[in-house]
This record gives sequence, structure tokens and C-alpha cells, in this order.
Amino acid sequence: MACRCVPRAWVRPFYGNSGVQRIDQGSVRDVRGVVDCIRTKENDVGAGREAATRVRTALAKAARAARYGVSGLLCLSAGIGGCARNAEPADLAIWRIVDQGCNMQQQAQVRSPSANGLTCDARDGYAVLKDRCGPTHFLLIPTARRIGVESPELQTAGEPNYFAIAWEQRGRTVNAVPADADVGLAINSRYGRSQSQLHIHIDRLRPQVRAALQSLKLALGAQTYLELMGHRYRVDHLESLANSPFAQAAREWDARTVDERARLTLAVASDGASGFFLLSDRADLAALDRGHAEELLQPRSCN
Repeated sequence: MACRCVPRAWVRPFYGNSGVQRIDQGSVRDVRGVVDCIRTKENDVGAGREAATRVRTALAKAARAARYGVSGLLCLSAGIGGCARNAEPADLAIWRIVDQGCNMQQQAQVRSPSANGLTCDARDGYAVLKDRCGPTHFLLIPTARRIGVESPELQTAGEPNYFAIAWEQRGRTVNAVPADADVGLAINSRYGRSQSQLHIHIDRLRPQVRAALQSLKLALGAQTYLELMGHRYRVDHLESLANSPFAQAAREWDARTVDERARLTLAVASDGASGFFLLSDRADLAALDRGHAEELLQPRSCN
């Protein structure tokens, strides 16, 4: 694929001199095109970095690159430097979609509950976005500005329980695959994501992950771990999702600060009965672990 820069208009903030301005549906589709590329690349964005000889330097560069659109495919091959200068950061592309498609529509009193693959629920504060990459992949996204797994609001009682809401939305994925498909939820760490707006992936579990979970007993030990996709995940059993998995993972990993929580990555899957397994890991720069629980879900590609 020849290198090209995503047009500046696709990712520029939708703000005018007098405040927020609305954009047309074509612009929404353009931004969604950026997200399609981002989602395609998110699984393998670390491949090049892992070949770097200096781990900390490579990951630091990757984090900066993601902010300026490199891992988000603002540049699709060589010529990255020139492209970054001509394009604004793409790490808010998902937020632009939700803010324009849900929040601004509501302010304008325009009822558009489902358009261009985006479904909004203003009352409960979330949106569901159908990703074009993979028939069973959806994203659960807050309609409020939330950076990611590290957001302080996730540790408060008044915040929506996004994992519980995402699980309620699993029917979208189940309806797209055979009824016996096993669905998983996942959120990546700061170092394993390309977007700076919280989003929970809803998709099928990899068969080997489902098999590993099925081998577990519901009465887990004090600390149970599984080696999955080359990484060591802590596994906790939850009777329900009534209590936020974000809060529980922060407690289990003693992640008290924003930077500590930013290293966490979480996944949720059914235990085969009425409960759930909470899988969590922590990004480890020295071990080249990006904290990317999305790897537990089925890989996908855009045709």
C-alpha cells in the first residue's frame, strides 16, 4: 500500500471560533474510516517495537507515535515525519464520533438512536459502535470524556458500570455468530491502545482462551494465574458484574495512582454458569508486555 496521509479534515477537532460546531454525516464516515484503520492495526501495533533492542526507548517512542497518529495509521507506511506534521493527533477519533454522533445530536434535539453503526444511550451515558473490521466486533464507549482504564471516575460509585453495560450488549455479537459462540470483553492499557477515549471491545474469545477458562474450577485459589498468548493473567471469579471490575482490578494490583492504573488491562468472560472470570494483567516494559487483553479475543482484519 502506498504511503499517504489521512486528510487533515478527517481528524481535525470539530470546533469553530464560537464553540462546538456540527459536522455532516460524510465527515462522520471519514472519521470512522480512520477508526477502521486504527482498529485493524491495534493488534499488531507492537510488532515493530518488539524488535527494538532498547525496550524502554522503543515503548516511549511508540507512545509518542500513537498520539501523533503513527500507530493509528495516519501514515500507512514510510514518510511518517512529514505526515505527522500535516495531520492532527488521531487518538481522539473515537471520541469525535461519539461526541458528534451522540452528544451534539442530543443538544440539537435530533433523535438519531442508531446511525452509521453508532447507537447512543444518553440516559445511561454510553454508545455502541460497530467496527467495520470483523462481523462480530463492537465497541462500548462512554458518552462522557474518559481517557481509558486509568480514568479516576471509574473508581467512583456514581460512574456507570461500563463492563456490566457491555455485557448486556453482547447480544449484538452473539446474533452475528452461531448461538454457542463465547463472548469476551476486553480493555487495553495505556500502552496497548491507540485511542485516548475509553472503549471496551466486545467480540468472540479465542478458542484456546475459552478452553483454558473452562478448565478452571469456580472456586479459585487466592491467586490464580493463566499463561495466555505469551502473557501471565491473573484470574478472579466474580459472582456478578454488580461491582465494577475496574475497581476490583485496581484493588488486586494495588494500583492507587493514575499511572499505576494506566498499566492495567482487563478482560471479562462468562464462567459457563451465572458468574464471570475477570482476567487482568499489568503492562511490563521490561518484559515487552503492552497490557493488551484484546489479544484474548478473536483476531480480525479489514478486507
